[in-house]
Amino acid sequence: MTTLWRTWLAVLVVGSLPSTSGQAQPRGFKVFISADMEGVSGLTSSSQFSPGGSDYDLGRRLMTAEVNAAIAAAFDAGAGSVVVRDDHGSTTNLLPDQLDQRAVLITGKPTPYAMMQGIDSSFAAALFIGYHARASTADAVFDHTYSWDLKSVKLNGREVGEYGLNAALAGHFGVPVVFLSGDRAATEQARDFIPGLEVVAVKEGIGQTAARAIHPAEAQKRIAAGVKDALARRGSVAPVRLSRPVAIEVELASTAQADGPMLVPGMRRVNSRTVSYSAPDMSVAHTISYLIMRLAR
Repeated sequence: MTTLWRTWLAVLVVGSLPSTSGQAQPRGFKVFISADMEGVSGLTSSSQFSPGGSDYDLGRRLMTAEVNAAIAAAFDAGAGSVVVRDDHGSTTNLLPDQLDQRAVLITGKPTPYAMMQGIDSSFAAALFIGYHARASTADAVFDHTYSWDLKSVKLNGREVGEYGLNAALAGHFGVPVVFLSGDRAATEQARDFIPGLEVVAVKEGIGQTAARAIHPAEAQKRIAAGVKDALARRGSVAPVRLSRPVAIEVELASTAQADGPMLVPGMRRVNSRTVSYSAPDMSVAHTISYLIMRLAR
């Protein structure tokens, strides 16, 4: 059995990872940041999003700058500690030596909670930086959910993107997502799913690989202001809590891609390209969603 399979199966059996909330915490509240890249201002091309791309260095710098704006704003708002999860692609995109040294960086994969590795009940709030719209969204920069293989993902019958999967996992631990930055489509979808969410749209998609974007410096300024406002009223934003069991339904791009997830005990075939799973809670549902993507390749 591979290390990856041991990791997934351990999470499925246990249901959730142990919380560190009982440990001594630094002064001030804790903030969790999940950072993606497709929703960063000025970026629209795979050459900017992918290692080896001609403009990947630019993508890394702009991503790190937006995350730094959020980190600084969180500390200005009274945070005592900030944990950042690099969750784009390779998960090794943020420039460690350029990241605000007050933050803790979680990088690398695979990890049980993927884009939300590190989240637990000790955090007062979560922030999503550089997010994109869900799969099959028009006029959204690089719209997808995990990968191009997943055409639709639903939680308890409601279609979501990564913003929804990750906000629901944060809610499983009682943590509210209070801020999100990304393209306009992503901010609109996320605000509809998370009542009270503060958003900053840093660009507006023109199809999938073009956008009207504000200057990176202006984007960072607006992100900082939005994070401060969001954290100031974090108590008024409720965590996203889904009724249990949590039903997850995923439509794949092809019938062959739907075959792989059927190796998971309890997985059900809805139709030729769609599979579903009934999870006891969002912790398991989140892991299953990521596992479906891995097995569909």
